[in-house]
Amino acid sequence: MRAIADAIGFNLVVISPTITLVLTALILLFFTITIESNEKVKQVITFSGVVSTIFCVFLKFGLFLQNGVSSYFSKKILLDEFSLFGNVLIGLILLFNILPIWDSSSQLREKTTEAIILTLMSTSGFMLMVDSENLIMLFIGLEIGSISLYALAGLNRVDKLSNEASLKYFLLGSLASCIFIYGVSLVYVSFSVLSVYDFATGVGFVGADSVPLTTKLGVILIFIGLLFKIAAAPFQSWAPDVYQGSPTGYVGYMASIAKASAFIVIARLCQVSLRFMPNEFDSFFLLVVILSVIIGSFFASVQDDLKRLLAYSGVVQSGFILSGIVSGINGTSASMFYLFAYIIQLIGIFVIFSIINGKMSSNFNIQDIQGLIINNKFLAVTFCTFMLGLAGIPLTSGFVSKFILLTNLWAYQKYLLVSILLLSTVAGFYFYLKPIWIATIEKTETPVQNFKIKRSEYLLISSLATMTIFFGLVPSSLINISRWVVQSYL
Repeated sequence: MRAIADAIGFNLVVISPTITLVLTALILLFFTITIESNEKVKQVITFSGVVSTIFCVFLKFGLFLQNGVSSYFSKKILLDEFSLFGNVLIGLILLFNILPIWDSSSQLREKTTEAIILTLMSTSGFMLMVDSENLIMLFIGLEIGSISLYALAGLNRVDKLSNEASLKYFLLGSLASCIFIYGVSLVYVSFSVLSVYDFATGVGFVGADSVPLTTKLGVILIFIGLLFKIAAAPFQSWAPDVYQGSPTGYVGYMASIAKASAFIVIARLCQVSLRFMPNEFDSFFLLVVILSVIIGSFFASVQDDLKRLLAYSGVVQSGFILSGIVSGINGTSASMFYLFAYIIQLIGIFVIFSIINGKMSSNFNIQDIQGLIINNKFLAVTFCTFMLGLAGIPLTSGFVSKFILLTNLWAYQKYLLVSILLLSTVAGFYFYLKPIWIATIEKTETPVQNFKIKRSEYLLISSLATMTIFFGLVPSSLINISRWVVQSYL
């Protein structure tokens, strides 16, 4: 039996975070259905599972130090720098969002546990997605994570906008999944590979010019399926409606977990699978990046709903991050820094939104934050910190991420792309600074009421804001981590 286990690469440590999340969800389900228990017991189970998951992620670092980049379960699961970075980022996303999600779900009463179970299952799916070496396994992880998000978006059934968001997300997400799996089938039928490393080996053997056209078409379809998840143009039409209609307390998690996972997978595919055909898809990605920054900037500038503004802002940010990933190794390193900084800011903003607008609400007009600083100085200052970070103002991690990314693109002689991204950054000053003006400077006779903030929310928001400033002032630690992710491919 041991010989068989060694042959297939059986190792529970490499999938321990996913297993822990699934077991936590099952135990929580058992204590909900079979044994009637109070909320404290469920909280202990949930937070113990989250902490155990993060502990299991660090166990994987020990395995990586021992074996290096390695494959397990018959080339289904991959342990490399991208998977470790993705696991840490996804673990932090879950940790930072579990309190807002719990507080939001408690308003649903009988559905409290349902929302938490969906969150844990979604996280397990995206963990499996970033760990996958096999494209079919990647698809399974993507679907486990996505289906849970579809249900989470429509959990507030008394809200028509929430129901609409869930239906749109499900229909368009299913279409994207169909496109993705059709691309996988084309790659397998025409090139007879499913592993990301086997694809690179095959291209290196036959030469980039000899790769069948159907294989290249399949790769494009795979990327289209992933570009949907990051809301890159022209595949972003679902994002504004889903952001607006979904319960505010869930949106920070929904947006950040899908973007982080999809970007990690795209980065691995570009730097591993396509490393021997680096220029084949330049036109495709250039078009996506340009459309993302132009469409996102234009529509963000005319939004009155803050959640829709953040959705179109996310389209712009996706264009920035994607531009680095598809430009080379150093650009990918810059994009990993950018991704981490952006996720921190995105979560922080939506935690503040959930406090101001209500955790189960949908619409959030920009005038609802008018005079925020008068009665809520802490929320106003941290809100400004996150928005300035997204805009790329100095002393924030957003400025450092944009600076590193643009300098790397300039070094790659992508002058047109740098010019477009700089113009988009200037346009972003308008729609990022407009909410700051309304919240802190614009005079009003009816300022926002004073909100009661829990200690846990104070700690969470303060931590995220501190990280935004810290990585803006002392970025070297995160820069080193982002370089470590790609060092094996230099």
